[in-house]
Amino acid sequence: RILLERAAEDAPAADIRLTGEFATVSGDDVLLRQAFSNLFRNSVEACGAVQREPVITVEGRIEPRTDSMLLTVSDNGPGIAPEALEKVFQPFFTTRPGGTGLGLSIVQKVIVSHNALVSAANRPEGGAVFTISFPLAV
Repeated sequence: RILLERAAEDAPAADIRLTGEFATVSGDDVLLRQAFSNLFRNSVEACGAVQREPVITVEGRIEPRTDSMLLTVSDNGPGIAPEALEKVFQPFFTTRPGGTGLGLSIVQKVIVSHNALVSAANRPEGGAVFTISFPLAV
């Protein structure tokens, strides 16, 4: 939770809400903070593109059955275009003018290097959602 709070500090002008249960995961604090900062920054920029005040929710849930922690990072932006969903983690793919296309590819690289999984989708009520499943620290 502390790491997420620190990453939220890197995303000014955003209402970032942390809810649910959070557990300890093994990993590099600097890399994980960068990954979450990238996710938050993307949400802020997506909301800004449609002149919407960004609201980002990070929900944590412990999954005892799989010894994992599930995190969902969702926003109230425009969501991800259906044709872009399968490409968002590819290096240099961007839908934003002036974007480098590296933010989400770095997110995926960091998450996978921590033996975790990340996926992107759209929320039925609008906005994007990224789901990350981390193995719990032993």
